[in-house]
Amino acid sequence: MRVHEGNVRGYGAERGASGRMGRRVLAAGFALFLLAAPAFSTSEDSLPGYLVEKWGRLTGTLSEALALRDRQETLPASSWFGADKSSNAKKIDELLDQALEILVQGRAGDLRRQALELRTDIPGLRLEADGLRNERISAPETSRLPWVRTRAKIDERLSELEEEISHRERALSEVNAQLAEALRALGLQLDQGQIDVLLSSVTGDDLLQNAVVFANVRAMVEKLAELSREDRDNLEINRRYSGLYLVLNDLLIHTQEELVRKIDEDYKPRLGEIAKEAEALRRDALAKAGQKGYTEAQRRSFSLNAESNAMTLRVADLYMQLLDSQRKGVLDNLTDLRRNRDLAENTYRTVRSSGDLRNLIRSGLELFDSIHALSMPEIRPFENETIRREFEEINKRLKR
Repeated sequence: MRVHEGNVRGYGAERGASGRMGRRVLAAGFALFLLAAPAFSTSEDSLPGYLVEKWGRLTGTLSEALALRDRQETLPASSWFGADKSSNAKKIDELLDQALEILVQGRAGDLRRQALELRTDIPGLRLEADGLRNERISAPETSRLPWVRTRAKIDERLSELEEEISHRERALSEVNAQLAEALRALGLQLDQGQIDVLLSSVTGDDLLQNAVVFANVRAMVEKLAELSREDRDNLEINRRYSGLYLVLNDLLIHTQEELVRKIDEDYKPRLGEIAKEAEALRRDALAKAGQKGYTEAQRRSFSLNAESNAMTLRVADLYMQLLDSQRKGVLDNLTDLRRNRDLAENTYRTVRSSGDLRNLIRSGLELFDSIHALSMPEIRPFENETIRREFEEINKRLKR
């Protein structure tokens, strides 16, 4: 079954000793994040309010996934009628996705969504302003027709757009600061510049989402440990709790494998196509810039186009390094997470007492505290505004 699915130099600077130091700083930051994950008392109030409110729905969804998981080995590989391994695994993944809809909640998750909405709004407003500036060229100075846009009306709208863009940029800066604070509350140390890079990258949304999911999963595991102590002599209840813990491991693996799939099947191939196109355009522009059949102004324009495509290639290479670093980190952690799931599954099948479950959860929490579960790559602020804009342009093309 599938069940998958550093803050030193600027982007564009040479990599070296300081880059390695950045990775060590990030590693320390992740260790702090995991170690600082909240420990909960036996009171339901110790859980975040959204988890308390959705606890029944969440555990019910996970229990459904567990029941389907129990069926998996007994089902045929394929079947014309009825369930088979493939259809059953698909249902499990759908249930895990439903659980994720709850587990992505929280202040950091809400701020992440606000930031992404603002980042989506701003380019649209800039595009409208660009269209109006072009329309203004041929617009009349005056007109008696109310539906005709005069230069004065266009200027008025351009002024409004300028204010709207400035307002959203200020709001985005404030949200980024709040998001950095919310992530620090989870133990993840990122400054506003690094947050900006994350939100500008195609994997950033997944990374920030996984930060929230990981914290909420850990909170649930702590609560399961407490509940098991209250029913320590009821083997059926303890088996159920160990099963929920098993499915939570499935869920963490699911999020990480899904990110690897996106990188391998979507982002890296698209990025390769962008780089290939930019290289072809660069070569063509350079060739024509040296041909005497074109005017001097035309040759100069070809040279500028070649430089622009060279910048695209440079930023695409930086982007590929970011994706490769992310992919390697996720794969490294998946090895540990899968081993932890193997232990969880074995214990679920053979649980005899609450002690078995407590030992299982204790070892799981030790793992959570020792691995870099979010696998964030080295995150460096943008070297300059040109690279930042090119990075965002590539990101838009990757998301199409």
